[in-house]
Amino acid sequence: MCSRTIAAALLLVVKVENMPLKKSAVMVSNGSIGRRLLNVREAAQYLDLEVDTVYKKSRLREVPSVKVGRALKFDVQALNQYIEQHTIEPID
Repeated sequence: MCSRTIAAALLLVVKVENMPLKKSAVMVSNGSIGRRLLNVREAAQYLDLEVDTVYKKSRLREVPSVKVGRALKFDVQALNQYIEQHTIEPID
């Protein structure tokens, strides 16, 4: 990571920690991006997948996506839900 990215991430953490939360507010962390809709490259980074894999999973409707004009976007909240649904629980 470059020092500019680290500084931006630390600044975001400080801003989030000092931000008052409403009772109904849900914090969604997507690192230093700070937006609800991500492009394919950002979604790939968020899911720790290759860009081609994200395109393929989107085309096969395995990962939730949104078309905004010609652009393919990914909702952070939908990605978090996808991660939760595909999390394998440990055997007790």
